[in-house]
Amino acid sequence: MKIENKLQSIKVINNLGLNKFPEQLFRRGEETKVKKFLKQYPAQYYAIRDKSKASGIFKLKVDSNKVLEEIKDYDLFTINVSSINYMENQLLVGEIEFLSNNEIYATLTTDPQASVRDALKCPEFNIKTDIFDNDVLNQIPHFNFIYSYVVSHNLIDVIVEFALFNKEVGIKSEKIIIYELRTHY
Repeated sequence: MKIENKLQSIKVINNLGLNKFPEQLFRRGEETKVKKFLKQYPAQYYAIRDKSKASGIFKLKVDSNKVLEEIKDYDLFTINVSSINYMENQLLVGEIEFLSNNEIYATLTTDPQASVRDALKCPEFNIKTDIFDNDVLNQIPHFNFIYSYVVSHNLIDVIVEFALFNKEVGIKSEKIIIYELRTHY
């Protein structure tokens, strides 16, 4: 699997049928489509992400009545129901990669208010190990659940940005949300 940019990541997530919060891609000037999305998926908070480049402007907690004002600075962006709506339910967030050579890279936090970016900036777990290192892996809450999910969805050799919740959320009503997949960017 080769994923070279954010748009390919969206496509692969959709093609694999992975769970995500309701999300849609928009371009500048599509305010009517944005209003329709907000009506279809009502929430208190939404996230807005620049999809034109890596590390673009990302707003995790935009009040529903401020979305139209906030999108004015974007050319290509997604809006999704924000994980902030479920922060009391978030158990683990960050990114993890299981390599075909049995190595594991993970940058994670159990902070319920953290986003993936927060986890990368201030990780509780920042590990490089292998699948046989039970001393380290047993310290990561819900590790076996994450591992099973990645393997069952054939996401080996893919960086998986995710959040795990204590209840079912998202479009497929599962406990894990996939935000992004990366291989070559």
